[in-house]
Amino acid sequence: MKKALFFGDSNTYGYDPAGFMGGRYPRDARWTTILERYLSGQEPWQIADDGMPGRALPVTRWEWEYLASLLRRETPLDLFAVMLGTNDLLSTLRPDPDRTARRMNDMLTFVENVLVEVAEEAGSEGPAPQILLIAPPRIRLTEASFGASYVSGDMSCAQMYYEAGRKLAENYAELAKWRQIRFADASKWELDFAYDGVHLSEKGHLLFAKQMAEVLRGDAQN
Repeated sequence: MKKALFFGDSNTYGYDPAGFMGGRYPRDARWTTILERYLSGQEPWQIADDGMPGRALPVTRWEWEYLASLLRRETPLDLFAVMLGTNDLLSTLRPDPDRTARRMNDMLTFVENVLVEVAEEAGSEGPAPQILLIAPPRIRLTEASFGASYVSGDMSCAQMYYEAGRKLAENYAELAKWRQIRFADASKWELDFAYDGVHLSEKGHLLFAKQMAEVLRGDAQN
């Protein structure tokens, strides 16, 4: 059995904005759980996930240490996948997709170094885990989006965030090509969102899982 670890924000966590004080979809309704079911055939996958609402790319020492400990805890891995960047854009009135991509590059370098260290400590001679970089779902905000604490500004900023998200996906595609790692562009997928336009609905989780299953099977890269 292969094992994948998905590292992300609230859309990996399964955040339900309609839940009491911001809840969480049932485990069976989250895309990570659905994905594991889709991949339970001849070559099954174990899907581990670590999503956190509000998570942005790591900056603090604690965040780097947490990521390192997570990688060590979940090893051995066949795939490490990351989907971050939305909160880096939505939390500021000056979203910078170029800076966000540079920070993603720093994170990927860190991940690769930790995985090498873990393999050396274990005396492993097998292939290194693959890395999958995922451009987050599209950013098409509505009036309801700006009523949420996790989105800065007002409706006049919607186009700015849309363009920032589009540029971030382009940057991530270039970064993945340069680093020679796998890439999936979830911003191009036809998904369904909750009322806030930021978080996936339960239907959105189902659609996301279907697309990701194709990526892991090798049928699609975008």
